[in-house]
Amino acid sequence: MSTPTAAETFIPLDDLDPATPGDPFTRLRYSYGQLLGAEDFTTEQRYFLLRSRLHNAALHGFGTVWGLKVGSQENETTLTLTCDTGLAIDPLGREVYVPQKVCLDITGLATTRFWADLAAPPPAPGVEVTGDNPRRRVYVVLRYRACLTEQVPAITQPCAGQDAGLAPSRVQDGYRLCLEAAPPDLTGLPVRDITTRVNPPADFRTRLLEHIINPDTPPPARLWSGADDAPLLLAVLDLEPVGNPVERVKLFGTIDNSVRALLPAVQTVADLALGIRLEAAGAPSPFQVGKLQSRAGEGADAARSFIDLITTRPLMPASLGPGSVRVLRFDEANQKWQPVAIAGQTPSATGLALVVDEVLQAGAPIQVCLLGTGAEAILDMGGQPLAGAIGEVVPPGTGRDACLFAIHPTTA
Repeated sequence: MSTPTAAETFIPLDDLDPATPGDPFTRLRYSYGQLLGAEDFTTEQRYFLLRSRLHNAALHGFGTVWGLKVGSQENETTLTLTCDTGLAIDPLGREVYVPQKVCLDITGLATTRFWADLAAPPPAPGVEVTGDNPRRRVYVVLRYRACLTEQVPAITQPCAGQDAGLAPSRVQDGYRLCLEAAPPDLTGLPVRDITTRVNPPADFRTRLLEHIINPDTPPPARLWSGADDAPLLLAVLDLEPVGNPVERVKLFGTIDNSVRALLPAVQTVADLALGIRLEAAGAPSPFQVGKLQSRAGEGADAARSFIDLITTRPLMPASLGPGSVRVLRFDEANQKWQPVAIAGQTPSATGLALVVDEVLQAGAPIQVCLLGTGAEAILDMGGQPLAGAIGEVVPPGTGRDACLFAIHPTTA
């Protein structure tokens, strides 16, 4: 049996945040010969630090940015909780960084006073529980913690004690991983949740407007007022006592990491919304068609017309079938599009050259359609299908037809 863990281990710390209270809207104004003291430099730091927190909380929200997965290591005699390295932002906009994997031995948790504070997990839907449930639910919570470090000699007041000659010279942003008997209560924190609006209007802008101007939103002053308790829920787990009398606990079921708030990067949100990875500069462009140029034939080709298509990458000649490309002209007399026979299609390093056996009328609308889907989809030299026209957002590996319109001729 492992050594029982003291109940105080699981009590959240009440350390004060050195950055609060403060004012994110007042900064120093310097003048020649101005005398500056420690409080002036502290004010300077607080201005930028608290404004950064205001930005985080108001414009991004709170939750896990990456990592911080809660797991377990269990055998017949011990149970250890683990938390991976990661980053989070708490409801007060503070970054909480866990630089290395954390291990917490909870084998003897049932022998501590903390066990008496825990409640049984709620029964599963449709399951009737009879008798006392010995299992207990525990909440894994992450908190911001600031520590004063690196003592240095300091000027002391007369008659000060021996230890007064030293003062901490650094503030270390840290963390505290806690086990708690109840989920965090975010009441009073400047947290805004648009999903809690009752009977929201269907119009998106109106719904967003009502959410932003909602007078019931907690004031942002909590961010810099000094009320520094803003825990982040990471996971929920159920424990079961072992032995009579109880000697240790074991994990019942699996650890639920899905209960936490998530704070994905803007890049990730854009990728999800658009369905495609937003590529960085220099990344390969998608295989798309972008420019259509047409011209009338001359001399021996006076009875023909020519159309050039520019693509982002060379296309595979073998992928061009009889129906891969269609050319249409708009018939003013019948007010409808009419197909035009293609006499030749020649791929090149920059695109595709088409020849049609028809004199297209100057000023007439023309349309060229290229297949990115089906049995005659156009492929690039790497085997990727045509992904529509330039500017379209298409998931990688997805083909899409492209239709380009122009007024003939588009070149001299």
